[in-house]
Amino acid sequence: MVQRNIRFMTTGQLMTFCNVCQKMNADITVKDVTGRFEIDAKSIVGLMTIRMGEKMHLLIEGEEEHLADSYFEKFDCTPVTIPFS
Repeated sequence: MVQRNIRFMTTGQLMTFCNVCQKMNADITVKDVTGRFEIDAKSIVGLMTIRMGEKMHLLIEGEEEHLADSYFEKFDCTPVTIPFS
């Protein structure tokens, strides 16, 4: 399992992010920091509910999780220092 913090500033970033997620052989979830909701990152409809500029948690689980850094290098991703659930 790979965990990162992520922030989206434009809807264009969301669309590009969704396209990248759809290419990965892994389950990818975006959660708000309060844990109130989680979104399948391969769903553009779900991702469009995110408020721009808000810090979110990114969780990658699956066969290609070890490639997460290379897939998401162009996004504002930072390692999680405290694990989230």
